[in-house]
Amino acid sequence: MDSLTGIANRRCFDATLEHEYSRLRRSKSKLSVILLDIDHFKEYNDYYGHVMGDDCLRQVGKVLTSCISRSVDLAARYGGEEFACILPDTDIHGAVKIAERIRQRIQDLKIEHKKSSVSEFVTASFGVITVRYSPKVSLADIVAMADKLLYKAKVSGRNRIEF
Repeated sequence: MDSLTGIANRRCFDATLEHEYSRLRRSKSKLSVILLDIDHFKEYNDYYGHVMGDDCLRQVGKVLTSCISRSVDLAARYGGEEFACILPDTDIHGAVKIAERIRQRIQDLKIEHKKSSVSEFVTASFGVITVRYSPKVSLADIVAMADKLLYKAKVSGRNRIEF
């Protein structure tokens, strides 16, 4: 558990991703991963202070928990202001729907963010991928693909989902 947000931590994310990806070898199913980053969080922390920053992270963690409904799904704090979801047996359309629900609910929190160039409120950017098992694709590759899409969302204007 991540002590600040109360959701799974990076170690749990890594272990769950490994378990679920190896399960794909047998099940021939799909696995989706969502990576999200709070937009301009450093500026938020610098302006509002770390106590408010911590509260913002807690609220985002609660949003993730409320947006994933199945017991096999995992919401985790990936590091800093970055979060992740693992969605076993979920295709890209289902994963993007969940990402959109998370994006909208973060906006609906209406957490003031005067230092954001995106919105007057806290927003997040998303990278979403769906994979099937392949011996040519490693766990690091899966995270790198999602991260690349997250980066694309950021350079394309933020507060958006790339998949």
